[in-house]
Amino acid sequence: MNVSKSLVLAVAPLLLLACSPKEDGGSPAPAGPVKSETAAPKTPLEFDQANAAAKVRLKLADEIARFPVLHSRLYDDETAGLKKFADEAAAQNPSRPYESQAQWTLAAAAAPLVSLRREFFDYTGGAHPNHGSAGLLWNSATDKEVQPAEIFRAGADMTPIQNAVCEGVKSAKARREGSVPLSDMWKCPTWDEITWVLVPSKTPDKAGGLAVLIGPYVVGPYAEGDYEVVVPLSIFQPLLAPAYASAFAGEPARLGNADGTPTVRMQATS
Repeated sequence: MNVSKSLVLAVAPLLLLACSPKEDGGSPAPAGPVKSETAAPKTPLEFDQANAAAKVRLKLADEIARFPVLHSRLYDDETAGLKKFADEAAAQNPSRPYESQAQWTLAAAAAPLVSLRREFFDYTGGAHPNHGSAGLLWNSATDKEVQPAEIFRAGADMTPIQNAVCEGVKSAKARREGSVPLSDMWKCPTWDEITWVLVPSKTPDKAGGLAVLIGPYVVGPYAEGDYEVVVPLSIFQPLLAPAYASAFAGEPARLGNADGTPTVRMQATS
């Protein structure tokens, strides 16, 4: 009987291995070190840098880490801006250090929407520091930013929201000592000037309103400070775009302070 060529080729290496002489007293070569997979470094929640020219600081709320893509983007963008601020301060060699701080907190999470709130503080040698608030909307399903206008139907009449904001400012001013009334100089903000974040609803995992954030010099002098006015969902629910309407339900879980003082403040530096 003939042995097939393929079988010979398959067995030949085994025969050579069996016939190879063994080293006397030898022992098997030790296995090489097992490489462990190193986890990617976690994106920090804080950044601090200080020198003679500038102090810069970033603080991200712990909850933001639940959204890794958003977390990384915020940290990278903010630290890049803070480092640039510090470099520009060094070039000017100020007699007193400049300062820039940014703080992000979670305003509300109503799937797929994530609403973040930013507080900022900048000092560049003027009579007083600049400060204010801003918002960012994120779609957690697509990991992309959502423009505020996308929440509402195209062409929707935003007058109901604008009127509610104006009434809220008037009511808050009436309760704030030293405030000046609205006038031709200090007018209610228009819809295009409004910055807002979502307000959690009494219905779990839903948004129940908008918190409109109004900075210094918008409806009053710098000394009067900021205003925050909550607009309930009932005012604008008919205006919502179908793609995001399911993220809203019920009443706002909070209505803010009667005098319009912000419900979130920049945390003091340590």
